[in-house]
Amino acid sequence: MKVLITVGIFPPDIGGPASFVPKIANILSKNGHEVIVVCLSDEKIEDELNYKVVRIIRRQNLIIRWIKTIYKIIKNGIGAKYIFVNGLPMESYIANLFLRKKLIRKIVGDWAWERGRNRGIVEDSFDEFQQNSHNLHIEIAKFSRGWTATKADLVITPSIHLSKVVESWGVDSEKLKVIYNGTTISDINEKINKDVNVINLITVGRLAPWKNIDTIIDAMNLLRLADIKFHLFIVGSGDLYDELNEKILNLNLDNYITLTGQKNPLELKEYYKKSHIYIQASGYEGLPHVLLEAINYELLVISTPIGGSNEILEDGKNGLILDLIEGKKPSSSYLYQLILKITDNKDLQNEKIGNAKYLLQNKFDESKNFQEYLKVFQ
Repeated sequence: MKVLITVGIFPPDIGGPASFVPKIANILSKNGHEVIVVCLSDEKIEDELNYKVVRIIRRQNLIIRWIKTIYKIIKNGIGAKYIFVNGLPMESYIANLFLRKKLIRKIVGDWAWERGRNRGIVEDSFDEFQQNSHNLHIEIAKFSRGWTATKADLVITPSIHLSKVVESWGVDSEKLKVIYNGTTISDINEKINKDVNVINLITVGRLAPWKNIDTIIDAMNLLRLADIKFHLFIVGSGDLYDELNEKILNLNLDNYITLTGQKNPLELKEYYKKSHIYIQASGYEGLPHVLLEAINYELLVISTPIGGSNEILEDGKNGLILDLIEGKKPSSSYLYQLILKITDNKDLQNEKIGNAKYLLQNKFDESKNFQEYLKVFQ
Protein backbone atom coordinates (compact mmCIF):
# COMPACT_ATOMS: atom_id res chain seq x y z
CA MET A 1 0.00 0.00 0.00
CA LYS A 2 1.24 3.47 -0.88
CA VAL A 3 1.19 6.39 1.59
CA LEU A 4 2.05 9.96 0.63
CA ILE A 5 3.15 12.21 3.52
CA THR A 6 3.23 16.01 3.22
CA VAL A 7 5.13 18.22 5.65
CA GLY A 8 6.51 21.76 5.78
CA ILE A 9 9.71 20.95 7.69
CA PHE A 10 11.93 17.88 7.39
CA PRO A 11 15.53 17.11 8.48
CA PRO A 12 17.90 18.88 8.63
CA ASP A 13 15.13 21.24 9.84
CA ILE A 14 14.22 20.84 13.51
CA GLY A 15 10.81 20.91 15.15
CA GLY A 16 8.00 18.52 15.99
CA PRO A 17 6.96 17.52 12.44
CA ALA A 18 10.61 17.26 11.36
CA SER A 19 11.17 14.80 14.19
CA PHE A 20 7.95 12.84 13.77
CA VAL A 21 7.68 12.39 9.99
CA PRO A 22 10.99 10.50 9.44
CA LYS A 23 10.01 8.09 12.23
CA ILE A 24 6.50 7.34 10.98
CA ALA A 25 7.76 7.11 7.37
CA ASN A 26 10.41 4.60 8.44
CA ILE A 27 7.93 2.51 10.43
CA LEU A 28 5.37 2.47 7.61
CA SER A 29 8.11 1.48 5.16
CA LYS A 30 9.35 -1.34 7.43
CA ASN A 31 5.78 -2.62 7.64
CA GLY A 32 5.62 -3.07 3.89
CA HIS A 33 4.12 0.25 2.76
CA GLU A 34 5.50 2.33 -0.09
CA VAL A 35 6.14 5.76 1.41
CA ILE A 36 6.82 9.08 -0.30
CA VAL A 37 7.45 12.30 1.64
CA VAL A 38 6.83 15.66 -0.08
CA CYS A 39 8.39 18.49 1.92
CA LEU A 40 9.79 22.00 1.79
CA SER A 41 13.56 22.36 2.10
CA ASP A 42 16.22 25.06 2.12
CA GLU A 43 18.37 23.03 -0.25
CA LYS A 44 18.35 19.98 -2.49
CA ILE A 45 19.64 16.94 -0.60
CA GLU A 46 20.22 13.42 -1.88
CA ASP A 47 18.40 11.42 0.78
CA GLU A 48 19.51 7.81 1.28
CA LEU A 49 16.49 6.39 3.10
CA ASN A 50 14.19 3.39 2.76
CA TYR A 51 11.50 5.73 1.43
CA LYS A 52 11.43 8.49 -1.19
CA VAL A 53 11.76 12.18 -0.25
CA VAL A 54 10.69 14.89 -2.70
CA ARG A 55 12.11 18.27 -1.67
CA ILE A 56 10.73 21.61 -2.88
CA ILE A 57 12.95 24.63 -2.36
CA ARG A 58 11.42 26.82 0.33
CA ARG A 59 12.94 30.17 -0.62
CA GLN A 60 11.38 31.04 -3.97
CA ASN A 61 8.41 32.97 -5.27
CA LEU A 62 5.46 31.86 -3.14
CA ILE A 63 3.03 31.42 -6.04
CA ILE A 64 5.57 29.37 -8.02
CA ARG A 65 6.36 27.30 -4.91
CA TRP A 66 2.66 26.74 -4.28
CA ILE A 67 2.07 25.51 -7.83
CA LYS A 68 5.15 23.26 -7.71
CA THR A 69 4.05 21.79 -4.39
CA ILE A 70 0.54 20.97 -5.62
CA TYR A 71 2.01 19.42 -8.78
CA LYS A 72 4.46 17.28 -6.80
CA ILE A 73 1.72 16.07 -4.46
CA ILE A 74 -0.48 15.11 -7.42
CA LYS A 75 2.39 13.43 -9.29
CA ASN A 76 3.57 11.40 -6.28
CA GLY A 77 0.08 10.76 -4.92
CA ILE A 78 -1.05 8.74 -7.93
CA GLY A 79 -1.62 5.20 -6.73
CA ALA A 80 -1.58 6.13 -3.03
CA LYS A 81 -4.32 4.96 -0.70
CA TYR A 82 -3.69 7.67 1.89
CA ILE A 83 -2.37 11.23 2.00
CA PHE A 84 -1.04 11.89 5.50
CA VAL A 85 -0.93 15.66 5.98
CA ASN A 86 1.58 16.89 8.57
CA GLY A 87 1.96 20.25 6.87
CA LEU A 88 1.09 22.02 3.60
CA PRO A 89 -2.64 21.55 4.31
CA MET A 90 -4.10 23.81 1.62
CA GLU A 91 -1.78 22.47 -1.06
CA SER A 92 -2.65 18.92 -0.01
CA TYR A 93 -6.38 19.60 -0.09
CA ILE A 94 -6.24 21.19 -3.57
CA ALA A 95 -4.13 18.31 -4.88
CA ASN A 96 -6.60 15.84 -3.42
CA LEU A 97 -9.42 17.41 -5.45
CA PHE A 98 -7.73 15.60 -8.35
CA LEU A 99 -6.40 12.55 -6.49
CA ARG A 100 -9.52 11.70 -4.44
CA LYS A 101 -7.54 9.79 -1.81
CA LYS A 102 -8.30 9.25 1.87
CA LEU A 103 -6.96 12.33 3.66
CA ILE A 104 -5.55 11.93 7.17
CA ARG A 105 -4.42 15.09 8.93
CA LYS A 106 -2.19 15.50 11.95
CA ILE A 107 -2.68 18.86 13.66
CA VAL A 108 -0.17 19.91 16.32
CA GLY A 109 -1.09 23.58 16.69
CA ASP A 110 -2.81 26.55 15.07
CA TRP A 111 -0.78 28.04 12.24
CA ALA A 112 -3.15 31.04 12.01
CA TRP A 113 -2.28 31.99 15.59
CA GLU A 114 1.43 31.36 15.04
CA ARG A 115 1.45 33.52 11.92
CA GLY A 116 -0.33 36.35 13.73
CA ARG A 117 2.08 36.20 16.66
CA ASN A 118 5.12 36.05 14.38
CA ARG A 119 3.98 39.14 12.49
CA GLY A 120 3.15 41.04 15.67
CA ILE A 121 -0.52 41.53 14.78
CA VAL A 122 -1.92 39.12 17.40
CA GLU A 123 -1.33 39.50 21.14
CA ASP A 124 -3.89 36.92 22.27
CA SER A 125 -2.95 33.78 24.13
CA PHE A 126 -3.61 30.58 22.19
CA ASP A 127 -6.94 29.94 23.92
CA GLU A 128 -8.04 33.59 23.66
CA PHE A 129 -7.32 33.50 19.94
CA GLN A 130 -9.85 30.72 19.44
CA GLN A 131 -12.65 32.90 20.86
CA ASN A 132 -11.78 36.47 19.86
CA SER A 133 -12.41 38.30 16.59
CA HIS A 134 -9.53 39.79 14.60
CA ASN A 135 -8.82 41.74 11.42
CA LEU A 136 -9.88 40.41 8.03
CA HIS A 137 -6.46 38.92 7.24
CA ILE A 138 -6.43 36.84 10.44
CA GLU A 139 -10.09 35.84 10.12
CA ILE A 140 -9.38 34.50 6.61
CA ALA A 141 -6.46 32.50 8.02
CA LYS A 142 -8.68 31.14 10.82
CA PHE A 143 -11.34 30.15 8.30
CA SER A 144 -8.74 28.46 6.10
CA ARG A 145 -7.19 26.37 8.89
CA GLY A 146 -10.61 25.25 10.08
CA TRP A 147 -12.03 24.60 6.62
CA THR A 148 -9.10 22.44 5.49
CA ALA A 149 -9.34 20.47 8.75
CA THR A 150 -13.00 19.67 8.09
CA LYS A 151 -12.06 18.21 4.68
CA ALA A 152 -9.96 15.45 6.25
CA ASP A 153 -11.37 11.96 6.67
CA LEU A 154 -9.55 11.68 10.00
CA VAL A 155 -7.78 14.26 12.17
CA ILE A 156 -5.11 13.12 14.62
CA THR A 157 -3.98 15.38 17.47
CA PRO A 158 -1.24 14.71 20.05
CA SER A 159 -3.32 15.87 23.04
CA ILE A 160 -6.86 15.93 24.37
CA HIS A 161 -6.65 19.71 24.74
CA LEU A 162 -5.84 20.24 21.07
CA SER A 163 -8.51 17.76 20.02
CA LYS A 164 -11.12 19.93 21.75
CA VAL A 165 -9.73 23.04 20.06
CA VAL A 166 -9.90 21.41 16.61
CA GLU A 167 -13.46 20.30 17.31
CA SER A 168 -14.31 23.98 17.95
CA TRP A 169 -13.14 24.68 14.37
CA GLY A 170 -16.05 22.62 13.09
CA VAL A 171 -14.47 19.16 12.80
CA ASP A 172 -16.88 16.34 13.67
CA SER A 173 -15.85 14.65 16.94
CA GLU A 174 -16.18 11.25 15.23
CA LYS A 175 -13.35 12.27 12.88
CA LEU A 176 -10.99 13.09 15.76
CA LYS A 177 -8.42 10.72 17.25
CA VAL A 178 -5.83 11.43 19.96
CA ILE A 179 -2.47 9.68 19.62
CA TYR A 180 0.13 10.95 22.05
CA ASN A 181 3.63 11.80 20.90
CA GLY A 182 6.25 9.47 22.32
CA THR A 183 9.96 8.96 22.69
CA THR A 184 12.32 6.00 22.42
CA ILE A 185 12.35 4.47 25.88
CA SER A 186 15.34 2.22 25.13
CA ASP A 187 17.71 5.16 25.62
CA ILE A 188 16.67 5.50 29.27
CA ASN A 189 19.20 2.95 30.52
CA GLU A 190 22.10 4.68 28.80
CA LYS A 191 24.75 5.83 31.29
CA ILE A 192 24.39 9.57 31.79
CA ASN A 193 27.07 11.53 33.65
CA LYS A 194 26.31 15.14 34.46
CA ASP A 195 28.66 17.80 35.84
CA VAL A 196 27.79 18.42 39.51
CA ASN A 197 29.78 21.66 39.75
CA VAL A 198 27.59 23.73 37.43
CA ILE A 199 23.85 23.82 36.69
CA ASN A 200 23.32 23.19 32.99
CA LEU A 201 19.94 24.27 31.66
CA ILE A 202 18.48 23.81 28.19
CA THR A 203 15.53 24.92 26.10
CA VAL A 204 14.85 23.66 22.57
CA GLY A 205 12.65 24.98 19.78
CA ARG A 206 12.04 27.67 17.22
CA LEU A 207 13.09 31.15 18.28
CA ALA A 208 9.55 32.52 17.95
CA PRO A 209 7.71 35.15 20.04
CA TRP A 210 5.40 32.72 21.87
CA LYS A 211 8.37 30.62 23.05
CA ASN A 212 9.20 33.42 25.53
CA ILE A 213 12.95 32.82 25.35
CA ASP A 214 13.48 36.43 26.50
CA THR A 215 11.88 35.53 29.83
CA ILE A 216 14.29 32.62 30.28
CA ILE A 217 17.23 34.96 29.56
CA ASP A 218 15.97 37.43 32.18
CA ALA A 219 15.81 34.58 34.72
CA MET A 220 19.39 33.63 33.85
CA ASN A 221 20.45 37.21 34.58
CA LEU A 222 18.98 36.83 38.08
CA LEU A 223 21.00 33.64 38.54
CA ARG A 224 24.15 35.50 37.48
CA LEU A 225 23.46 38.33 39.93
CA ALA A 226 23.01 35.71 42.67
CA ASP A 227 26.45 34.30 41.79
CA ILE A 228 25.04 30.90 40.80
CA LYS A 229 27.25 28.73 38.60
CA PHE A 230 25.18 27.82 35.55
CA HIS A 231 25.07 27.61 31.77
CA LEU A 232 22.03 27.76 29.49
CA PHE A 233 21.90 26.17 26.05
CA ILE A 234 19.28 27.65 23.71
CA VAL A 235 18.96 25.15 20.87
CA GLY A 236 17.12 26.24 17.75
CA SER A 237 16.92 28.84 15.04
CA GLY A 238 14.37 31.44 14.02
CA ASP A 239 13.62 35.07 13.31
CA LEU A 240 14.45 36.18 16.87
CA TYR A 241 18.04 34.89 16.82
CA ASP A 242 19.71 38.30 16.40
CA GLU A 243 17.38 40.00 18.87
CA LEU A 244 18.02 37.35 21.54
CA ASN A 245 21.75 37.40 20.90
CA GLU A 246 21.78 41.18 21.38
CA LYS A 247 19.88 40.80 24.65
CA ILE A 248 22.42 38.24 25.89
CA LEU A 249 25.31 40.59 25.06
CA ASN A 250 23.60 43.63 26.65
CA LEU A 251 23.13 41.69 29.90
CA ASN A 252 26.74 40.44 29.83
CA LEU A 253 25.53 36.85 29.70
CA ASP A 254 27.62 35.69 26.76
CA ASN A 255 29.75 33.52 29.08
CA TYR A 256 26.60 32.01 30.61
CA ILE A 257 24.33 31.41 27.63
CA THR A 258 25.02 29.69 24.31
CA LEU A 259 22.77 30.19 21.32
CA THR A 260 23.68 26.95 19.59
CA GLY A 261 21.60 27.41 16.45
CA GLN A 262 19.92 24.44 14.82
CA LYS A 263 21.22 20.99 15.83
CA ASN A 264 20.56 17.54 14.42
CA PRO A 265 19.14 14.80 16.70
CA LEU A 266 22.55 13.29 17.53
CA GLU A 267 23.99 16.68 18.47
CA LEU A 268 20.88 17.54 20.48
CA LYS A 269 21.22 14.27 22.38
CA GLU A 270 24.63 15.36 23.67
CA TYR A 271 23.19 18.63 24.99
CA TYR A 272 20.45 16.72 26.83
CA LYS A 273 22.98 14.35 28.37
CA LYS A 274 25.00 17.13 29.98
CA SER A 275 22.01 19.21 31.15
CA HIS A 276 20.16 19.07 34.47
CA ILE A 277 17.05 21.20 33.91
CA TYR A 278 14.79 21.64 30.89
CA ILE A 279 12.82 24.90 30.66
CA GLN A 280 9.73 25.41 28.54
CA ALA A 281 8.35 28.94 28.82
CA SER A 282 6.04 28.78 25.78
CA GLY A 283 2.66 30.41 25.52
CA TYR A 284 1.47 27.32 23.63
CA GLU A 285 2.56 23.79 22.66
CA GLY A 286 0.55 20.89 21.23
CA LEU A 287 2.29 18.05 23.03
CA PRO A 288 6.01 18.83 22.84
CA HIS A 289 8.43 16.06 21.87
CA VAL A 290 11.18 17.99 23.62
CA LEU A 291 9.59 17.53 27.06
CA LEU A 292 9.51 13.78 26.53
CA GLU A 293 13.09 13.75 25.28
CA ALA A 294 14.24 15.84 28.26
CA ILE A 295 12.59 13.45 30.73
CA ASN A 296 14.17 10.55 28.88
CA TYR A 297 17.63 12.00 29.55
CA GLU A 298 16.94 12.55 33.25
CA LEU A 299 16.32 16.28 33.17
CA LEU A 300 13.95 17.87 35.62
CA VAL A 301 11.33 19.78 33.65
CA ILE A 302 10.00 23.26 34.39
CA SER A 303 7.12 24.04 32.03
CA THR A 304 4.26 26.42 31.49
CA PRO A 305 0.82 24.76 31.91
CA ILE A 306 -0.25 25.01 28.29
CA GLY A 307 -1.79 22.70 25.71
CA GLY A 308 -0.72 19.09 25.98
CA SER A 309 2.02 19.86 28.51
CA ASN A 310 -0.63 19.47 31.21
CA GLU A 311 -1.13 15.90 30.01
CA ILE A 312 2.56 15.19 30.69
CA LEU A 313 3.31 17.10 33.87
CA GLU A 314 1.65 17.25 37.26
CA ASP A 315 2.97 20.12 39.35
CA GLY A 316 5.13 18.96 42.23
CA LYS A 317 4.88 15.29 41.27
CA ASN A 318 6.89 14.84 38.07
CA GLY A 319 7.94 18.41 37.28
CA LEU A 320 7.33 22.03 38.18
CA ILE A 321 4.72 24.31 36.64
CA LEU A 322 5.68 27.81 35.56
CA ASP A 323 2.47 29.81 35.56
CA LEU A 324 1.67 32.27 32.79
CA ILE A 325 0.70 35.87 33.43
CA GLU A 326 -2.65 36.51 31.71
CA GLY A 327 -2.12 33.29 29.77
CA LYS A 328 0.79 34.73 27.76
CA LYS A 329 4.17 35.06 29.47
CA PRO A 330 5.66 33.62 32.65
CA SER A 331 7.47 35.66 35.29
CA SER A 332 11.27 35.58 35.07
CA SER A 333 11.56 36.08 38.84
CA TYR A 334 9.29 33.09 39.51
CA LEU A 335 11.29 30.96 37.08
CA TYR A 336 14.44 32.02 38.96
CA GLN A 337 12.84 30.95 42.26
CA LEU A 338 11.83 27.55 40.85
CA ILE A 339 15.39 26.92 39.65
CA LEU A 340 16.77 27.76 43.09
CA LYS A 341 14.17 25.52 44.74
CA ILE A 342 15.18 22.40 42.87
CA THR A 343 18.93 23.02 42.84
CA ASP A 344 18.89 23.37 46.63
CA ASN A 345 17.09 20.04 47.08
CA LYS A 346 18.71 17.10 45.26
CA ASP A 347 16.27 14.55 46.72
CA LEU A 348 13.31 16.57 45.41
CA GLN A 349 14.93 16.69 41.99
CA ASN A 350 15.54 12.93 41.87
CA GLU A 351 11.99 12.15 43.03
CA LYS A 352 10.40 14.22 40.28
CA ILE A 353 12.68 12.77 37.60
CA GLY A 354 11.81 9.25 38.76
CA ASN A 355 8.08 9.96 38.66
CA ALA A 356 8.35 11.54 35.21
CA LYS A 357 10.26 8.56 33.78
CA TYR A 358 7.62 6.19 35.14
CA LEU A 359 4.92 8.17 33.33
CA LEU A 360 7.03 8.17 30.18
CA GLN A 361 7.26 4.38 30.15
CA ASN A 362 3.55 3.89 30.72
CA LYS A 363 2.01 6.61 28.55
CA PHE A 364 4.55 7.97 26.08
CA ASP A 365 6.46 4.93 24.85
CA GLU A 366 7.01 5.72 21.18
CA SER A 367 6.99 2.09 20.06
CA LYS A 368 3.55 1.55 21.62
CA ASN A 369 2.11 4.81 20.31
CA PHE A 370 3.26 4.13 16.76
CA GLN A 371 1.22 0.93 16.82
CA GLU A 372 -1.83 3.21 16.93
CA TYR A 373 -0.69 4.84 13.70
CA LEU A 374 -0.23 1.46 12.02
CA LYS A 375 -3.87 0.68 12.84
CA VAL A 376 -4.88 3.87 11.01
CA PHE A 377 -2.99 2.95 7.84
CA GLN A 378 -4.59 -0.42 7.12
